[in-house]
Amino acid sequence: MSHPNLLNKGDDLRNEAIGFGTYRISVKSQLHVDALAYAMQNGITLIDTSTNYASGDSERAIAAAIQQSGIQRDNLTIVSKAGYIQGPLLQQVQSGQLEVFDLVPYQEGCFHSIHSDFLKSQLTASLQRLQTDYIDTYLLHNPEYFLMHTIETADQIEIARKEMDRRILEAFIALEEEVQNGRIKSYGISSNSFSKAPDTLHFLHYTHLIELAKEAASEVGNSQHSFTTIQLPINLLEKEGLKCAAWAKANGLRVLVNRPLNAFDSEGMHRLASYEAPENYETDKEKLLMAADTYSLSELRTVVTDLDSIKGRFRWPGAAEEALQRQTIPFIQSILSRIPDQQVKSAIIPLLNPFLHSWLKSVSHLCSQKTLSYLHAQGYQEITHPIQRYAIQWLMNRPEIDTVLLGMRQKSYVDDALALL
Repeated sequence: MSHPNLLNKGDDLRNEAIGFGTYRISVKSQLHVDALAYAMQNGITLIDTSTNYASGDSERAIAAAIQQSGIQRDNLTIVSKAGYIQGPLLQQVQSGQLEVFDLVPYQEGCFHSIHSDFLKSQLTASLQRLQTDYIDTYLLHNPEYFLMHTIETADQIEIARKEMDRRILEAFIALEEEVQNGRIKSYGISSNSFSKAPDTLHFLHYTHLIELAKEAASEVGNSQHSFTTIQLPINLLEKEGLKCAAWAKANGLRVLVNRPLNAFDSEGMHRLASYEAPENYETDKEKLLMAADTYSLSELRTVVTDLDSIKGRFRWPGAAEEALQRQTIPFIQSILSRIPDQQVKSAIIPLLNPFLHSWLKSVSHLCSQKTLSYLHAQGYQEITHPIQRYAIQWLMNRPEIDTVLLGMRQKSYVDDALALL
């Protein structure tokens, strides 16, 4: 986009160049609800969610934010998705409380379906959680999972794709009916596959989707189809999806981009963002080491020195955070549980959080330095810190892209996004 994507809807003119992605947003966090309401009040009006985000609490957060913000529902564009079966929903299926057809295993604890009955039931649940009468756009969420489950070798592709088309057509028919019913205004597909090369084994071909939509509209008696939107990952290191985006724009479809700052390539995961070095890391580390020595806690000293020695080994901050949550923190908790003296615990515990927080910030800073060097090696020599500003603006300047979806879990992130408009 060479300019903000201003969509004229009735009497309001809204800016949808940046949308609020709610993947990690929950109604259980007032910080999240505040950020979402703040974004709405400051002109970010396209909100993207899904039935499975935070097990429905993302949609509930949107309802709470609308009420808190005072923004009229009709001045917002709400996009939601359906297809995933996990968490409490999966428990209902496994217990027999809910019957789902065309069930596709995806991974442990997660199944998938785009069967018409399931989509309609999920739409009903979404409307209830969002406390609204309609959803602007309802997307099939990664329907290619059927191909991933079915295709193991190339000779299975043709039959699997025919069945995939049948399932998508049936889903489109159900969604065209929901357009008739007024419960949605339009529909589309969100697919990670759209960002892959066409010769990928589980690639979801898209050039015939409009024909399927036309067939679905004709089937239910609609004069024109309401297939309007695709969503896919695109970023500085994953540009294959620009081909799909160009096709979509040439055919009058809206293009939403997710995962703008989390990139995958042959080298692994990259966070396309800059993080400042913590000011107090060395001080926080030394305080905790001194306390460990004072109370003869050799295991705790080892944890601190080990963390210090490996902080430069990560290239993705999320990997460091996961290591803390799964390994380091449980081990520290076991150390604390074996300290009989409550006074010693009281001396140690206040020092732990500052150190771990500073350590994670230090890792993130080192990761961003590596990412900048990596991007320079990939031909982006003009990039400087902050990386995220360049990465987002690069997407916003693409003519194939309408909206860049950003996760903004606190107001400061919203302010950063608003500065780009």
